[in-house]
Amino acid sequence: MLFRSFTMVSCGNNNETQLENEVSEESEVDSYSYNISAILSEDNTYNQVLLQGFSDALEDYIGSDSFSVSVAWPNDASSAEDIATTAVAGGPDMVFTAGKVALNATVESTDTIPIIATGIVDFKGTLRIASLDGKSWDKTTGTNVTGISSKPSIVDQVSLMIEATEDMQTEGIFFSPEDTDAIYQNEIFEAYLDHAGIPWKEYLIPASTDSSEIITEEQNSTALSASKFVAASAKAGMDNEVAILGEDSVPGLNSPSSTRVALESEYWTGGKTVTAKNDDLDASDEDSDSEEALADSEEDEDERDELDLEDRVQEACDECSAIYIPFGSMLSDQMDVIGDVAKASGVALVAGDTTIGENALVTLFSDPYSLGYSAGKKAVRVFKGDDISTIKVGYGSSEDSVKLYNEEIASAFDMEFPKSFS
Repeated sequence: MLFRSFTMVSCGNNNETQLENEVSEESEVDSYSYNISAILSEDNTYNQVLLQGFSDALEDYIGSDSFSVSVAWPNDASSAEDIATTAVAGGPDMVFTAGKVALNATVESTDTIPIIATGIVDFKGTLRIASLDGKSWDKTTGTNVTGISSKPSIVDQVSLMIEATEDMQTEGIFFSPEDTDAIYQNEIFEAYLDHAGIPWKEYLIPASTDSSEIITEEQNSTALSASKFVAASAKAGMDNEVAILGEDSVPGLNSPSSTRVALESEYWTGGKTVTAKNDDLDASDEDSDSEEALADSEEDEDERDELDLEDRVQEACDECSAIYIPFGSMLSDQMDVIGDVAKASGVALVAGDTTIGENALVTLFSDPYSLGYSAGKKAVRVFKGDDISTIKVGYGSSEDSVKLYNEEIASAFDMEFPKSFS
């Protein structure tokens, strides 16, 4: 089992006066030192930056002498369940978790010790929270868990797609049946496309044989380096919530992934418009082609199941102006092929994180440091006596997101991006 001590070092002048004014009486520091167990789903850069933001928030709000953090993550010798059981047995004042694996293991181990979770795309689905009487989820868990979701702003990703696509006609959306977090994001993305009247179609791309070993929260977090700087939105108040337009109206994924099939929008009438190769083609020829296409449709449907990755991606590129792949997708390890086909076809790839973005035209980057910092503020509320079961799960702020473009792909597309992109 891997454990290490996470020692906090107090910085000189870190705007403590300003922070005390923001939280007023909640900033009173007592002499007690809180013992926090941090459990990471995996020891990677993304999770470490989440933890750094969390710890820095505690340092800013209650002081470095008022808490200590011990950190552990699974390895070949100890599972997440083993680590969570050991951590809970030690009687910590709080458990911090990064990622779905760590949260699930900790929830199974305790229903009393407060858990602050980050690196979770879909809290409601992960914790199996049911909506009663058709009511929208109020973002509280009713249990010993709260935290900050890592799901990027979906509406901002739709805007990014429109901005990066010169001729926006149809949208392709990739998913793997077992990737529930990706499907959850896709459904929200599709709802926004419906509002905008943009036809969309899903394409089932099987995850690789090693996909079960991929931790979806392992995202490249180096586009912005972790530092003591935090966007103003992250420090504004102790419970700054970001309302996501229309999200509650979107049904989440409630069925086993094996039953998920590719869908298409009610606006879908066919692939993007292409120039006819022969403008003199007469009506009779068109009718003949239509009859042949209809006769071959069933055969094509059977053959589609046998297509390799390149053929599947090419099919989407032939039909769509742009393709969306959400944050933490299980397709990350196949992005070199997906990216090459899209680039050769002149189709814009819109990525939900910077790992996928290495092979995509544009990416919306959400800084994990700010997410971890916001999670730290939730912890401070618990330490100050707030009931964790009533503290709403939060989301990152759009103000903290950065629009990125891939210079190599943009050059191949002969595209220039404004200063709002990095």
